[in-house]
Amino acid sequence: MDSTELHYLTYDPDEIWKEMLINYVEAGGEVMYPGDEKEMLLKGVLADIVQVFAGVDNALRMMTLRYAVGEYLDIIGELRSCPRIDASAALATVTIVTNQTGKTGTLPAGTAMTADGERFYMLVQDLALTGYQQTVTMEIVADRAGSAGNGLLAGSQMALAVTNEAINSIVVATDASGGNEAEDDETYRERIRAFMLASVSTGPAQQYEAAAKAVSSDIVDARALNLGAGQVGIYLLLSTSTGVSAILQSVADALSGDDTRPMTDQVSVYQATDVTYTLNISYTADGSSATNAAIASAVEEYQRWQDNVIGRAFNPDRLLALLYQAGVTRALYGNGSVFGSDGEIEYTEIEANERCKGTITLTSM
Repeated sequence: MDSTELHYLTYDPDEIWKEMLINYVEAGGEVMYPGDEKEMLLKGVLADIVQVFAGVDNALRMMTLRYAVGEYLDIIGELRSCPRIDASAALATVTIVTNQTGKTGTLPAGTAMTADGERFYMLVQDLALTGYQQTVTMEIVADRAGSAGNGLLAGSQMALAVTNEAINSIVVATDASGGNEAEDDETYRERIRAFMLASVSTGPAQQYEAAAKAVSSDIVDARALNLGAGQVGIYLLLSTSTGVSAILQSVADALSGDDTRPMTDQVSVYQATDVTYTLNISYTADGSSATNAAIASAVEEYQRWQDNVIGRAFNPDRLLALLYQAGVTRALYGNGSVFGSDGEIEYTEIEANERCKGTITLTSM
């Protein structure tokens, strides 16, 4: 049992075994020695008792937001009208030019095609072949869910997995977009917390933000701002650069429903503006592998904290603090270190619809 976590039942198999032996002797049994048949029997009973304790403890933990995982976490989310974001497959459109064969037929839905021989896409609907030359635009869907399907770009040449004499060419007309990974447990757990543990309509900023984040797992952060009387601006921070317009439109649709927003609100959705920074840091440290790993981890921690939140002020002092905690004995900002347009590396407030995003380079002195 992990004693660092909360448990509803605490038990020690060794203590239970001692109590079983005492109770057995007090009930008239004889002292047992290793290998005794009765001892083996009681050991089996002990295993069952411990398993029951562990099962009950785990069942109680799975009823809590803090410890629930998998389908148990799904149930908690469903009870709060906050379902998990499932994986979805990317969609795109292709322009298909057919040959004049004089034969009618059908290219059925599910026909596979590929641009690189690795990622495959399938026709969403049947394509009727008239026997004449024709140019049609059809929708295709990735053969598996996930963001990898978003990599298909407009202009790419496609080939059927199984050749068909009626098909002359297939060219991607619009970029593939909309593919998402299934929401992992920790991300989902935090989103349930943000959803205020209740089914709500929008109104307060936090509720707009929670509803926006529920649209796609590619949304890292959302910020709702009052742009004027009845005007609500939703600014998004995305983890992907593909399918951006589709995500923005999906959020706009989700937040504009009459059953979601107050009647007086008009919702507009934008991507947050980046304010860039570059930090070139010279430092001294003992050079040990443990210290080097701690320094690299400190930089990653800082960038997660600084770059993944809309409206968070630029705070290079926090980076220095993390570096010193990691074992750096001295750190200096070198040439080329800039923030935004003014170039000053100091604590700086940013606009509520902006986020800081940058690169950090470390050089040992």
